[in-house]
Amino acid sequence: MKVSAESKNNHTVVTVKGTLSIENISPFETLLKKYVDSDSHILINLSDLTFIDSSSLGIIVVYYTKSEKNSKHFALVNVNQDIMQMFRITGLDKRIRIFKTMDEAVQELNLN
Repeated sequence: MKVSAESKNNHTVVTVKGTLSIENISPFETLLKKYVDSDSHILINLSDLTFIDSSSLGIIVVYYTKSEKNSKHFALVNVNQDIMQMFRITGLDKRIRIFKTMDEAVQELNLN
């Protein structure tokens, strides 16, 4: 798993590549904590994510909730069909906003 973050105007794009599981979630959680605590809007780019486990879904929910409490946007972007199935099964696709492209997310959330 490789995770990186890029700060833009008023939001941060966190990109995750590879597999996201309990064995390697620490760097991902550290980045989310940093940007949630800085009151940044967060967009998570999952275009290169190949696997996600339930503990990782739980971390996403925790930081989604914290962002919501800070009145900040938290959204997932570029989710492939296999990963999207996990969000549908758990019902998270009904709670967390999911966008097909980064441009769509930035435009719809007014993050320009």
